[in-house]
Amino acid sequence: MPSGKESARALALLALERVEKDHAYLDKLKDHLLASSGLNQKERNLFMELSYGVIRHRRMLDFYLEQFLDRKIQQTDLRTRNILRLGAYQILMLDRIPSPAAVNESVKLSAHYAKPLVNAVLRRLSANKNALNSPERIPDFIKRLGIKYSHPDWMVESAIKLLGEKEAEELLSTNNQRPLVALRVNTSRISSEELLARFAKEGISAEAGRFCPVAVSLKEHKPVWELPGYNEGWFAVQDEASQLVVLMLDPKPGEEILDACSAPGTKSLFIFQLMKTTGRLVSADINGSRLNLINKEARRLGLDGVEILCHDLTKPIDSGKKEARLFDKILLDAPCSGLGTIRKHPEIKWHRKPEDISQLACMQIQLLQSLAGYLKPGGVMVYSTCTWTKEENEDVVRSLLERGGFELEDPSEFLPDSAKCLVKDRVFRTLPNRHLIDGFSAFRLRKR
Repeated sequence: MPSGKESARALALLALERVEKDHAYLDKLKDHLLASSGLNQKERNLFMELSYGVIRHRRMLDFYLEQFLDRKIQQTDLRTRNILRLGAYQILMLDRIPSPAAVNESVKLSAHYAKPLVNAVLRRLSANKNALNSPERIPDFIKRLGIKYSHPDWMVESAIKLLGEKEAEELLSTNNQRPLVALRVNTSRISSEELLARFAKEGISAEAGRFCPVAVSLKEHKPVWELPGYNEGWFAVQDEASQLVVLMLDPKPGEEILDACSAPGTKSLFIFQLMKTTGRLVSADINGSRLNLINKEARRLGLDGVEILCHDLTKPIDSGKKEARLFDKILLDAPCSGLGTIRKHPEIKWHRKPEDISQLACMQIQLLQSLAGYLKPGGVMVYSTCTWTKEENEDVVRSLLERGGFELEDPSEFLPDSAKCLVKDRVFRTLPNRHLIDGFSAFRLRKR
């Protein structure tokens, strides 16, 4: 019978294999794996540490492992290379786990043919961990940062292009930090002050958000469904940057609003909260199964009444449908590379390829131009992404402005005073290293 730690390691190995082979996302995969695992809380914590830690630091771990391999690590099989990464992470980055235990448990996970290799490589790594070749010795600056902070070279280059060398390095480092959980207070049921007071009474460490008046930041990692008020619908999980994008839209009671590419509906329900559940809100997405999550969350929050539309929004909506009517406001939080959310989704570093950016930009332009036709004259569209690439943001918006009929507005007047500093040249932008929230870009466009 395996011990708890062995079970946690085996589950982490399974997660790493799925992330690499199937391009799975760990935040969804972990819930599925843990639900049937039987692991206690201590074992679950080890699983989380190992799986997220290896994915965050994968390139650096490979760099150190290859100092003791006679081949590139990608030339080993999927299971063996992820066992090596698990062992290396424990040896190099987890002081609380003795190196001999890390080696032995890694060997136990290995296939019979791989046991000698895993044993030899990890023992040599452990014996020489204070005398390893450092990434700092790599003369190529891009490659040095890429290995040191475990990002692909093209992503390093993109960050430097946006921020310059010094701040790009800060961003890469921040991307490897575990973010705090941000909540949005459901003010239809409780105030921010009351929620914080209730948390304090229960011994839960939390504080008001820095930029958004209905944001609360948890200062400890705890399952949200265990927090007081979860079942009562006092709050929803939503990053503060995402909340500010909704404030830029400035939803009002009685308006007709379309939330495009909305699944799983987090922004939709904040919009409906600000509309005081009056007027008409259509939440649209191409993914029907993810759209269906909105109704369950709406019931928990007491925000029923959102209309659901499953549709490919790059294509026209049937003119006979009521959803084809014109809207006062549209939020397009477009599918994007997600580079601003790497702290939460570190596998993005390994899933994304440089050619994805131009392909995504083409789809974003299609969406923006298609949805422009469903906006009333004088209406407002907010275009946003959770990434910082110019190709997916400024260039996409420019494509609409050059066609005429729209103007770019200054979104500052729709943001709280604490968030006006996030706007420069009429562009809203947040970055994890500067603001300790997700990296978002957003634009407020008015139709003439």
